[in-house]
Amino acid sequence: MKDIYFKIPLYKKNEITDQAKFIQFIEYDGIVDGYNPHLDENTTYRVKNLRSSTWYEHLESYCGYHPVELTCVRTGFTIRYYFLIELDETDADNEKFYFQKVGQYPTIADLEISQLKKYSKIFSKNDKKELVKAIGLSSNGVGVGSFVYLRRIFENLITKHYDIAKQTTGWNDDEYHKCRMAEKIGMLKDFLPEFVVKNKSIYSIVSKGIHELEEQECLEYFPVLKDAIILILEMDYKKWEKQNQENQAQENIQKIIDKLSKDKT
Repeated sequence: MKDIYFKIPLYKKNEITDQAKFIQFIEYDGIVDGYNPHLDENTTYRVKNLRSSTWYEHLESYCGYHPVELTCVRTGFTIRYYFLIELDETDADNEKFYFQKVGQYPTIADLEISQLKKYSKIFSKNDKKELVKAIGLSSNGVGVGSFVYLRRIFENLITKHYDIAKQTTGWNDDEYHKCRMAEKIGMLKDFLPEFVVKNKSIYSIVSKGIHELEEQECLEYFPVLKDAIILILEMDYKKWEKQNQENQAQENIQKIIDKLSKDKT
């Protein structure tokens, strides 16, 4: 349920494989967790179905538009969605239903981009700008265009951590340059998040030329690659934050030492 609200892009046509479960989603009146840009953290939302309806057993009764509203229980911040449910009438022998998210405000891009602010200290302005573009394109169902930006950012982050790794003792630079992306990630296992390393085989897609990728394939891989980027940024941010705290503590200690020295004189 959370992914439908906070991850599925606009206009992506999704087949409904479990009608009963989807009806429960449409009729759901409860709570769901998600990011609140005003709080800059995850919070709890109250879900409200804005279409007056009676519970039906068959999904065909739900075809049409369904507005849904999520309201933060802490701040009152509201996100509104519009879902379209349709029956595929092109195949009379197989009854297939689909749903699309045809409207959302604030958009997925608005919600996700607001989470990038804290990484400004450890993320280049150009990469951040391109990540914003990538998220915006993906949220509107643009696969290849969004993936072009995302692929370049991911490669830049791998290069950044390679630059750190190659300064360490025992690093084999010749071997690294012979490797494919998945193998490079394996060599950088001590410098990247565990999730990225464990799933390194997925990132072989990064090495493909854009002309080889289908629009839907790009959209399918986009969230995996984006999550990997965010995990790398989060790891780097925590290191920066720890170092910053240590520097501040050291500065405070030095001020005390200097003060005590002056008092003695």
